[in-house]
Amino acid sequence: MLKRVLNTKTLIFTALIIIVLFFMPKLTELLMILFASYVIAAALNPYVNTIEKKIKNRAIATLSVLTISGIVLAAVLLPVVLACYKEIELFATTLPRKINTLYNIVTHTTIYGKTLASYIPTDNIAQTGTNLAQNLFTQSWTVTLAAGQMVFVILALTMFIYYIIVDKDYLKDKFLEFFPPKLKQKAGAILYNITTKVGNYVRAQILSMITVGLMVTIEVALLGIDYPILLGLIAGVCEIIPLLGPTIAIATIIFVGYQLGVVKIILAIVLFILVQQISNYIIRPFLFGKFMRLHPINIMVAIFVADKFLGVWGVILSPAIAATICVLIDELYLSPINEKDTSDNIIIEPTGE
Repeated sequence: MLKRVLNTKTLIFTALIIIVLFFMPKLTELLMILFASYVIAAALNPYVNTIEKKIKNRAIATLSVLTISGIVLAAVLLPVVLACYKEIELFATTLPRKINTLYNIVTHTTIYGKTLASYIPTDNIAQTGTNLAQNLFTQSWTVTLAAGQMVFVILALTMFIYYIIVDKDYLKDKFLEFFPPKLKQKAGAILYNITTKVGNYVRAQILSMITVGLMVTIEVALLGIDYPILLGLIAGVCEIIPLLGPTIAIATIIFVGYQLGVVKIILAIVLFILVQQISNYIIRPFLFGKFMRLHPINIMVAIFVADKFLGVWGVILSPAIAATICVLIDELYLSPINEKDTSDNIIIEPTGE
């Protein structure tokens, strides 16, 4: 028995697992990029399959879907980006003045006979506002490096997505080689369920982001706050980061529109909360329930765990990670024990003689 367990293959497999676990913390970003590529590939794969049936060439079908996706994304984002560019330029020129105005409000507004400055440390606010525009230019090299890294990540994602889709059958066969013959069919079914759920996550997330972005744009425009398209875009993009994203969005809206007065700021907060309630209790449950059948508690737990161990990438991909774990738990544990309970509870009625 011991010899059968401690064979060469088992030792090699165990050594590989130990090596992977040892280097995993150092390779978190790469692993998250790979998982993000897999998630996006899962979302695009049905469209590739449809085109492949017509042209009988998977590589060309994959390139066609990636090209069309890029064109559609550019067609949707380009007008928004152009509109936002003008708003960003105007915002950058007025930002120092806004900070100085905020500084004056904090230093002159009194609460119970004391100014807000006595409650909030404001020593560096004025200096920050004066030098902010200059600092933006002096930090241009850092921004350039960050942009270069972003381009590299996008190129890496594109290449990973391409090869995951093109070599889908090959990668699947290699994955199934890790399982004994009796478990290959079960492993294939689990892989299919995971791929379906994470692909649906992408579609649900995109629709959720677009809906929230449009609602926030309309809200900001109705209240007369500056830069409605930019703020709507920020809110839509931040929607990809659960919990933290809406906080960033509303903080940005308050910072931009605080000069309009307390009443409008309160209205902006109330309407933004209303948008979030509509998103959280109507739009997202409908979309994620329809596409993923995933309970919100599962997503929230995944967010906190991912934030603790996987950083920003983990938080963004936490619903897909939650879907993967839920499928594994359901297929490997819940379904087998429930099937057993069902079979154990079957009552066989005695036949009369």
